[in-house]
Amino acid sequence: MPSSHTPETQATFTIEQNSIEQHSEEIKISLSPAVPQERLIIESLLEDLEDRAKIMQRVQAVEDISQASEHQRTEKIKLWADRLEVHPRTVTRLLERVEQEGLASLVRFTRTDAGDKRGSKQWQGKSIAEWTDFILTTYKRGNKSGRRMNRSQTFNQVKAHAIIELGLSEGEYPSIGFVYGVLNPLVEQKKEKRNPGQGPGIVIKTIDKDKQPEDIVVERSNQVWQIDHTKLDNLLVDADDKMLGSVWITSVIDSYSSCIMGYYISFMAAGSHEVALALRHAILPKHYGAEYELQKEWEVCGLPEYIVTDRAKEFKSGHLRRVAMELGFKLRLRLHKEQGGIVESSFCGIKNEVSSLLPGYKGGSIKERPANAEKYACMIYEEYDRKLVRYFVDHVNQHLYPRIKNQTCLQRWWNGMPGEKPRLITDERKLDVCLMKEEERTVQEHGCVVFENLIYGAGFIRDGQGYQRYDKNIDFLAKYDGKVTLRYDPSNITKLLVYTLEQDDRPSKFLGIIPSRDLSESRLSLREWKEREKQIRKEGKAIDQTSILAQQRDLNNFSNEKVREMSQNKRGKGKAKTLQNRKDEHQRIVEQTPERYELGKALLAPVGASENETADRLTLSEVEATDSATISPKDTKTAAVPLKSKAIAEARSAIIGKVTPQASPQRIIQPALLVVSSSDRLNDDDW
Repeated sequence: MPSSHTPETQATFTIEQNSIEQHSEEIKISLSPAVPQERLIIESLLEDLEDRAKIMQRVQAVEDISQASEHQRTEKIKLWADRLEVHPRTVTRLLERVEQEGLASLVRFTRTDAGDKRGSKQWQGKSIAEWTDFILTTYKRGNKSGRRMNRSQTFNQVKAHAIIELGLSEGEYPSIGFVYGVLNPLVEQKKEKRNPGQGPGIVIKTIDKDKQPEDIVVERSNQVWQIDHTKLDNLLVDADDKMLGSVWITSVIDSYSSCIMGYYISFMAAGSHEVALALRHAILPKHYGAEYELQKEWEVCGLPEYIVTDRAKEFKSGHLRRVAMELGFKLRLRLHKEQGGIVESSFCGIKNEVSSLLPGYKGGSIKERPANAEKYACMIYEEYDRKLVRYFVDHVNQHLYPRIKNQTCLQRWWNGMPGEKPRLITDERKLDVCLMKEEERTVQEHGCVVFENLIYGAGFIRDGQGYQRYDKNIDFLAKYDGKVTLRYDPSNITKLLVYTLEQDDRPSKFLGIIPSRDLSESRLSLREWKEREKQIRKEGKAIDQTSILAQQRDLNNFSNEKVREMSQNKRGKGKAKTLQNRKDEHQRIVEQTPERYELGKALLAPVGASENETADRLTLSEVEATDSATISPKDTKTAAVPLKSKAIAEARSAIIGKVTPQASPQRIIQPALLVVSSSDRLNDDDW
């Protein structure tokens, strides 16, 4: 090329032609449009056919775009971006480089130390080998026990180790490029096409319930909130290490700042009630205890102007429309699913930055599912909830806003707030409309209400030993007669909200909050309680109770038999069989107590019988009295009957025993059992 070009219009490059030649050739290419001679020079410098084809395709792209008119230039860039399988911005950078350095800048050369891990002399704390080992160890450990750690998360661990533990500054520890280079051989590359995004400004295309289109230009915080839900990828257990499964999360995100406004998690599939509870959490100010280990405050709150969702049926429900009417915001449906990317990206962040790093990770599909995911499930609901809260508060809301790299999402939320103060709700009771899980119950004695086999009451209070005591002075339901409406949060049924019934178009009135008498936990979801009841019933069924069943069966059979006998006797059938059964029972008793049978015959012998067969009639008073005792005519019959033989007297004495001299003559002791030979002997005259 001519050497008369100025330095500003020339670029000098050293090109290694082959391993034999030890010298380099300086190629100077002007900024004028490419000419065949320049193309020949580039072709002569490229020996590899594949590289030559790629470079010549770039040269062709530059020639085509540079020759296009201004209004065709953008279309040409997009066309060549598709052909080269790169982003349009990459083509733009290619053109800028050619304008500054010439066509020779299109040639990519291989460094002599390509493939070597090159660190920096400015790195502190560890050598290049030690940093490499730390990166590999962190990555491998993060992908054990069913967990999944990617390259970006590994770099975050390296950065945290360098800054927090070693006290290093930026540039004194490995860069993200070095970490990716170390891990590239271990990671299966997957080429994905990126969406270039919407560009400057945020416009959300929506439709209302009547399918009328509306374009919402997002210009301030709390103007548009977007809501969606998904199932998270961790298996949870209860306090007894019994598997509960995965939870569903409903997230509320501010479209202007990308802040997480609120959320709700439950074991039940998300519906309109879960959406309303997530809204309630987003609207109210949020305060958390020390057990959450938060370094920042969850400052975002307030009422929105629009709620934008997809077209799922739970977002079209009458319940959600009632909530919108009560709280004064508008419901809109997204016209294009791509405009819900702000919510989907938050779910992707939860998966990659929280779920995949926790035990019990099961992946989002069968392909991603680690082996023995259930084996490593060990987290309970409360622990998982705390990790999510800290991720939202200390990570997402403190992250740099994607469109503006010099402020965090939380800073953008405050900067976009009209009047620097969110619009808050005046009466928190208005938000009870979100707690639309309702049940009607009758108030029992002592102001008690039964819900899901649990006793609730306004008069229960715990004493110093932790036991529930009843105090009628605080029982606001003690004098209430009739039914009430209970509203509750399915994720925590330890307390219920009590309202009067809606009657004659009059709204219900809030009465108060009643705690459970039988639960000692501070939080227990409805699903957990039902699982607990189910387990109790299952354990109860395992206990052997066949004796109860046998007793009930035999009792029923006996009753049926007796009824059948009675029916037969009334009809004159089966009487002989009944008498025979009675005789058999009598004979059994006689054989068991023969001495009592003999005494019975002596006492019941008829008057006038012979001495060998009969005995004189004996009154009961004579049997019970002693020789010296007198018999009162008021208490007994006075018929004088001569005693039988000495044997009868001895038998009589054996039965009634000796009577002490102090005993009152009026005391009558009747025999406990008299055995007779036949029931026919028990007639009034003989007795």
